[in-house]
Amino acid sequence: MKEPLPIGMKLKLERKRLNLTQKELGERLGVGQSTVSDLEGGGLQSWHIHRDALARIFGKPKSFFEPGTDEVSESPPEIDAAGDMPDSVAIPEYDVRLSAGGGFEVDQESTRRYWPLPRFLVVERLNVSPNQATVQEVIGDSMEPTLSSGDYVLIDLSDTRIGLPGIFAIWDGDALVCKRVERIPASEPSEVRLKSDNPLHGEYRVPEERVRVIGRVRWVTRRM
Repeated sequence: MKEPLPIGMKLKLERKRLNLTQKELGERLGVGQSTVSDLEGGGLQSWHIHRDALARIFGKPKSFFEPGTDEVSESPPEIDAAGDMPDSVAIPEYDVRLSAGGGFEVDQESTRRYWPLPRFLVVERLNVSPNQATVQEVIGDSMEPTLSSGDYVLIDLSDTRIGLPGIFAIWDGDALVCKRVERIPASEPSEVRLKSDNPLHGEYRVPEERVRVIGRVRWVTRRM
């Protein structure tokens, strides 16, 4: 009896059949090329999030991307260019935490899980590219009442413009933190002010060259 093909191999064969690169398929799914590579290589923790979209893109029944089906069609299907965009996008959460207090050092930047979020929220309402976003947990109370410990924030990795007001995820030289960032005029060498919303925590100054802006916080979700 013929062994069924792994899901990752099915995905790779179907992608090549339609002459799509991993980057092109990622754009249709709303994910990065590295996610497609992981899916094809067997890192399938999030495959179920993309199953419906993959079925539409490849013109296959959803069952095709379940274990035990080894069919690969011979002729390319007709694809509705307007209908192959999924209703949700998968945003990665990495194995790091944003400190809104004393700070937590980064242990590793591996993907913990993917958050399936509505496309209209991420792309249309927030104007964030799914390929340039991450969801991270906030730890600590220094950004109260705006952000609370245990909140999850959506970060736009493409927006690092600290000249525009807002809350940013940054590496301050010691830890990954969530703060308001402000350049200090006429400072030499150039410094930035990292400000908390909680008056009990105040603010501190850091040489700008030590600060790495990760991205702008664009959305928050919390438990009531």
